[in-house]
Amino acid sequence: MISISQPLKIIFVLSTLWTTYNSLSAADLRYSDWVYRESIKTVILSMRGTEGTPAAIELGSGEQLHLQFDDLDASQKQLYYSFEHCNANWQPSGIMPTRAVQGLQQDLVQDFRYSFNTFVQYIHYDLVFPNDNMKFLISGNYLLKVYEDNDPENLVLTRRFMVYSKKVPVGATVLRPALMELRDTHQEIDAMADISKMNIVNAAASTQLIILQNQRWDNAINVKPFSINQTQINYNYDDGSNCFEGLNEFRWADIRSLRMNSDRVRRINRDTTPIEVVLLNDPLRTFSEYQLLPEANGRFFIRNTEGNEPELDADYARVEFRLPFDNPIKDRDLYLTGAFSDWQLKDEFKLRYKYASKMYTASILLKQGIYNYLYIFGPDKNGKTDAKLCEGSHFNTENDYTVLFYHKAYTNEFDELIGYTRLNSVQR
Repeated sequence: MISISQPLKIIFVLSTLWTTYNSLSAADLRYSDWVYRESIKTVILSMRGTEGTPAAIELGSGEQLHLQFDDLDASQKQLYYSFEHCNANWQPSGIMPTRAVQGLQQDLVQDFRYSFNTFVQYIHYDLVFPNDNMKFLISGNYLLKVYEDNDPENLVLTRRFMVYSKKVPVGATVLRPALMELRDTHQEIDAMADISKMNIVNAAASTQLIILQNQRWDNAINVKPFSINQTQINYNYDDGSNCFEGLNEFRWADIRSLRMNSDRVRRINRDTTPIEVVLLNDPLRTFSEYQLLPEANGRFFIRNTEGNEPELDADYARVEFRLPFDNPIKDRDLYLTGAFSDWQLKDEFKLRYKYASKMYTASILLKQGIYNYLYIFGPDKNGKTDAKLCEGSHFNTENDYTVLFYHKAYTNEFDELIGYTRLNSVQR
C-alpha cells in the first residue's frame, strides 16, 4: 500500500530533476550574440535593405530585420527560429510568449541557397522578420534563437535585437569631457528624456537609460538620472560617468579580391584550400597622433570583386593579421575585435606571439569583403580590457552612439523600450 507521502516524494523528485535539467540546458543558452557551432560563419543581423544598421526596428512601423549566415557544413538542415522577450539587462522578462509575439511561436527558416564557384562550399541562410507568421506586440529587447530539428536546446545561434516605440523623445549630444584628465582621450554623452506626455511613477526606479558606442554591448553605460522633474529626466554629468574612450579610427582589411592584392594585402596563396591571405603588418598606434581615416565604425561588408552575388559566390579565405610588438604582455591575451567577432573576446580571434619575428599573429577564416577591426588586450587581474595599449585613444575619433530609454510601468513586470535615438560624434 502506497502512503500519501510517497507520491508527494515522487513528485518532488521529478520536479527537482526537471528543474535541474532545465537549468543545465539553460546554461548552454547565452542571452547575447553567440554562435554555438564552428561551421556557422558570417552572421549578420541588420535592418532589411540597409547594410550595417543596428538590429533595431520601430514597433508597428513595417520595418523588418534581415538575418543572414553561412553553414560551412554544406548539408541541408531543418532550422527553426523563435523569439524571447528580455529586460533591459538582457535577462528573460518571464512574460508569456503570446504577450510579446503574435502568431506562431516558432517557425521554419525556409530561405536557403547553396554557394557556387567557391573553393569552400557552404549553404547561405536568410530570414526576414517580423513577417506574416510572427509580429511583435510590445517593445523591448528580444533574443532571436535559431535551432535545429525543432529542438530549442539544439542551438545554432542567438542574436540580440530591439523593438522600440517613440513615446519618449530622447535628445543627446557628444561633448568634450569636463574632467581635464579625460579631455583628450574620451567622449562625453549628455542626454535628456522628455517625459511630459508620459505618466511615469517613480522615474528613478522605473526607468533606465543605456548608451551604446558603435552598436557594442560589451562597454555599454547605464547612466543614472542626474535630475528629474515633471517634464524631463536629465543625464548631464561632469564626473566622467557618461564618458567613453574615443579610441581610434578602425583598421581595415580589404579581401574583396582573392586574385589581386589590395592596399592592405601583402600576398595571396591560391595553392591552398581555403586560399591564404597575409595582410601587411599593422602599425602600433599607442602614441601616434590622431589621423582621420575612412572606416565604418567596426562593421563589415561582404563583397566580391570577381562575382555578382556575394552572398553566394564570395569565397572564404584564411586571413593572417600581424601586429609587430617588441615583447609579449605577460598574463594577458591579445584579441581582434569588431562586429565580425560579435565584439567579444573569442578564442578564434586570439593572437599568438611569435618570438622569432617579434609580432602577434592570428589566422582567421573570413568571407570575402571589407572588415573593420581593432586590437584589444583581454581582462587584467581587475577584469578590465585595454584597447588603448595598441590603438591609443582620442577625443577626435569618429564614433556612432545609440541612446536607449527603458521603462517598467508599475502595472508591468517587464521593461519596454520607449525612447531611441542615434547620433555621431562628428556631428556635434
